[in-house]
Amino acid sequence: MPTRLSTKEGSDEDIFNIFQQAQANIASHKKNVVQLHKLHSQAAQHTESTAKGIRLVGEKAFNKAFEDAVYKVLPLKKGTTVADRIVKFVGLFVKFTVEKTTEELERQERGEEDDSTASRFIEFLIRTLLKGFTSKDKIVRYRSVQFVAEIVTSLGELDEELYSTLRHSILERIQDKESAVRVQAVIAVGKLQKGEDPQTVSADEAALVDVLCDVLQYDTSADVRRAALLNTPTTERTLPSIISRVRDIDDAVRKLVFQHSLPQIPHPRVLTIVQRERILRTGLGDREIAVKDAARSLALKWVEALDSDLIKFLETFDLVGGDVAEQALFAVFEVKPDLFDSVKFEGTYWNSLTPEKTFLARVFTDYCVKLKDEARLEAALPEVTALAFYIQNAYNRLIEQSRTRDAENDENRNPFDTTARRNGDQDASWEAEQLDLEFIVGELFRIAVNVDYGDEIGRRKMFSLVREMIGQSGLPDGLVPGCLDVLRKLAPGERDFIRLVVEVVQVMRDPGVDMDEEVPVVDDETQIGDTPVKRQKLFQAPEEKSAEEQAKMAEIDMRCLSLCTAMLERVMSTFDENPTLDGILAELIIPAVKSKESAIRERGMIALGLCCLIHRKMAINSFGLFINQVERASPTLKLKALQIVFDMLTMYERDLCPPRPDSEEVKQIVDFLLGVLANAETEAIQATTALGLSKLMISGVLTQERVLQSLVMVYFSPETIGNQQLRQCLSIALPIYGCSSSPNQCRLQRVIIPSLLILDEVYNELEGEQDMVTPLQILGTLVDWTDSQKVYQPVNNMQSNVYEEVHVDLAIDMLTSIFDGQRKLYIQMLNKLSFPDEVDENKLRKLKYLISSYKMNRAFPDATSKTSFERFSKSLEKRYADVFSGMSEEDARKMESLKDLFDFLDELVPEDVNAPVDGRKKGRRAR
Repeated sequence: MPTRLSTKEGSDEDIFNIFQQAQANIASHKKNVVQLHKLHSQAAQHTESTAKGIRLVGEKAFNKAFEDAVYKVLPLKKGTTVADRIVKFVGLFVKFTVEKTTEELERQERGEEDDSTASRFIEFLIRTLLKGFTSKDKIVRYRSVQFVAEIVTSLGELDEELYSTLRHSILERIQDKESAVRVQAVIAVGKLQKGEDPQTVSADEAALVDVLCDVLQYDTSADVRRAALLNTPTTERTLPSIISRVRDIDDAVRKLVFQHSLPQIPHPRVLTIVQRERILRTGLGDREIAVKDAARSLALKWVEALDSDLIKFLETFDLVGGDVAEQALFAVFEVKPDLFDSVKFEGTYWNSLTPEKTFLARVFTDYCVKLKDEARLEAALPEVTALAFYIQNAYNRLIEQSRTRDAENDENRNPFDTTARRNGDQDASWEAEQLDLEFIVGELFRIAVNVDYGDEIGRRKMFSLVREMIGQSGLPDGLVPGCLDVLRKLAPGERDFIRLVVEVVQVMRDPGVDMDEEVPVVDDETQIGDTPVKRQKLFQAPEEKSAEEQAKMAEIDMRCLSLCTAMLERVMSTFDENPTLDGILAELIIPAVKSKESAIRERGMIALGLCCLIHRKMAINSFGLFINQVERASPTLKLKALQIVFDMLTMYERDLCPPRPDSEEVKQIVDFLLGVLANAETEAIQATTALGLSKLMISGVLTQERVLQSLVMVYFSPETIGNQQLRQCLSIALPIYGCSSSPNQCRLQRVIIPSLLILDEVYNELEGEQDMVTPLQILGTLVDWTDSQKVYQPVNNMQSNVYEEVHVDLAIDMLTSIFDGQRKLYIQMLNKLSFPDEVDENKLRKLKYLISSYKMNRAFPDATSKTSFERFSKSLEKRYADVFSGMSEEDARKMESLKDLFDFLDELVPEDVNAPVDGRKKGRRAR
């Protein structure tokens, strides 16, 4: 045993006194560290000579006293302030000791020594703390790892064997079942990895930075993931893992990604376009305001990294194929209004338009409209006449580029020409240029919708331009909607708008019609009756046509249907109010629906569906047609038909889906839609069906519990884990449904137990690589969705209509089902239910007798379950003492309302309450 230090050289009482002061006040740490180091140095000088060598008597005595002080801290729970102060004090002492030793060696011009007072003390301290890593006491493990995490950066050079042991022990604690221990282990790993080169790690070991990435993505505790995020460096190696956390379920983790990790990226171009767009799309669309604000600040940081040049900023996005750049610009304008005020379109800006320039002008226009800043908008944009010329110029460039490309493709080339590769590259370049030009024209259309057409000359010029453009076959289909938006803005009314489009279709079908003779320029004084309309047959009498003529006619049909579809999407009045549509329906849309060409038939179906949305009788008569298409058509057409079916059910719910849930019509529709959901050919069809059913449930068109149960089961099913569109839809729709009203919560509560019975069985039968959340997580989610405290209540609603006993009913269901299985699952969740202060007495009596019957007739799965069940029972007895201690069982049995309950309890066959509950097959744990 080490001898006690003499009074002259210090004593262990002095060490304890120093620790006593250190735990009381952080301000005294520096002074006490110096004093403790002095004691340590004095102790190191106290040695004894023996036959075997020199005994370090003083060091051993100091180490023993230090160890005793540390041991007193290890059992103190997390959050104990005095313990946390001691941990910091020990960390400071180790750092001070190593620094002093290094200074002394440098002063003496000696290299690092493997055997010094400091190195011996550090080795002793590490081995002492490592003993606590494997303790059965979770608090001791927590404090031991916390000490190591605090001192690990101050250890200096360690013996290779000791470092390996330390590294291995810390990595073991990464897998600890206690999240608090894992947090400290992650902190330790984060500090250790700074001195490790991943390239030098042996193949049979994981690099520490990779361990952090793994924890960051897969640890179930949000606290651990936060710690991993704070300790993971932002590098090319770790970026994928860090970016994956922008969709973390924990708000704090998501916020930390945008506030801490991503700002470490020196320049936005370090990221790929996909990464940049994913980051901002997710962050700016986050439901949590704090996360959204952090994403806005990140977007501004990227702009500033590009010298506040918005054009350069837009060049970092895919403007043609993406939509996140607009959100990013809006965010930047909101965070820094000065940047918005600095935007000007001067000089030759409009004469050399690029996708970035046009996009900036369009977003600027939309932002001015949002702010209702008409003066700023008028000052920034060119006059209407000039804007029309810019559109015409961009469109002419598009047409010329298309003609040049077609002419080049028509040239006969030698099939053995070695320039084929070059021509392929040229085709790609032409395609990119064409997409850019289309984008420019489309953005100019969107600008034109928001300009002031008080200038009659400019108005007539713009009207003439867009009317001519929609009649040209060279106008790409993607530009048709934008062109019609401008035409709709210029037309005096909806009837004139429809008439103009119909006449364009007539000219395309019969080029002999002179549109200029029949259609004068529309102005504010033009009346519907002033303009004669010559009825033309859109489909002439069938004639024998060559294959080339048939292909040409099919191309014209496609363009006409495209125009009609875009027009119908912009019509708000009914079909009967627009007789001009009769000819379009009879002579274009209906024949297209009957066409053998799938592309024409698909567009015809869409156009017919849009007609049905403004014609009630047509919708009722055509509903069966769309149902038939959902059953028999190709997947592409089936998806379109399915969308139309849901739109019609929403629009004409009383006609197609009578308000009687038990009616035969409703039953057939529900059976059909649930069949599509269960047997969908593609993920898109399944997601569309889930979305449609969710909308019908939320709007109250459908109220059947079996529909709700199907949606719940599809959401949690392992079969849909790869269908992100479906998962994202239901992750929003189901909680909205539950929290929108108490009746909805009650329906959801009633399907919890039946759904869980099936999902639990599915979980226990998982095979191979199938993944699924645990039944406990499923139940926890459903309990959260049925919390009556989260039901939406209008602010001005003076009287609360919230049904507060949803969880009381759920508790009765759980305690009734607990006799058949899943005992541990239900018992774990009972204490998480929220009960109101006032509960129906009969329901409380049911809970009372269900609890007492379970205790007498059923065994508990384990000691933890028994403790949890007792806690639930006692909390009810204490909170509702009057009911639980009131009526006797004999009197309760006489109550008619409790008759069914006692009949159920009397039929139970008692178990041996001391016998262990048979374990069922365990499913693979989901990460």
